[in-house]
Amino acid sequence: MSEHPNAALVRRLHDAFTSGDLAALPAHFAEDAVWELPGRGTIAGEYKGPEAIVGFLRRSFELSGGTLRVKLLALMGDDWGAVHVQEVTAEHGGRRLACVEVLAHQIVDGRIVHTYHRPDQYAVDAFFG
Repeated sequence: MSEHPNAALVRRLHDAFTSGDLAALPAHFAEDAVWELPGRGTIAGEYKGPEAIVGFLRRSFELSGGTLRVKLLALMGDDWGAVHVQEVTAEHGGRRLACVEVLAHQIVDGRIVHTYHRPDQYAVDAFFG
């Protein structure tokens, strides 16, 4: 059984991010895409458009001192979009992050239009400040 196209899109996004190919990321998002990360920390917020979304992802990596690692645990796709579960780890400045996150990506016409990013909010806020 082949992977649903929406799951394949998110897998390509994940692979590009984990390999450090940030230049490949914007093509995965619609021009008016929104990435929503709740919380009170420095990286929490609503990022609009591919540039802002990639900027957020880049900043997360930089604030981790380059130690941010993301491991794909599960990925499911259907006609609405795709949901993936990932393990996130980082260690920097005497702080350590280890949590599981769930991201739901609404996809229209082969592009992500909205990402609902749901991490362990306390852990993320404590690590990123």
